[in-house]
Amino acid sequence: MVSHTTQIKLIFQCSTEKLAEIIVKTLEPENKLIDDSTEINMTQEGKEINIEINSSASIPSLRYTIDDILHTLSTIEKVHETIERNSV
Repeated sequence: MVSHTTQIKLIFQCSTEKLAEIIVKTLEPENKLIDDSTEINMTQEGKEINIEINSSASIPSLRYTIDDILHTLSTIEKVHETIERNSV
């Protein structure tokens, strides 16, 4: 088996700083449940969210992790848009 370390950086531009804060607060606890072979660091600067992933996990496991982050992000964004639209 080949040993490897993968580094991935995801940068998201949110429509508002409030949405960025909600996403970070939602993803933080979930990212702490990752196995020992994967480390996820997240920072927020205004409307921008930076997610850095360092992992020696298998490619399928890493793909699942990224897919889970993207799915959660998409769900939060849709819910936030619905709430904002209905509160006007």
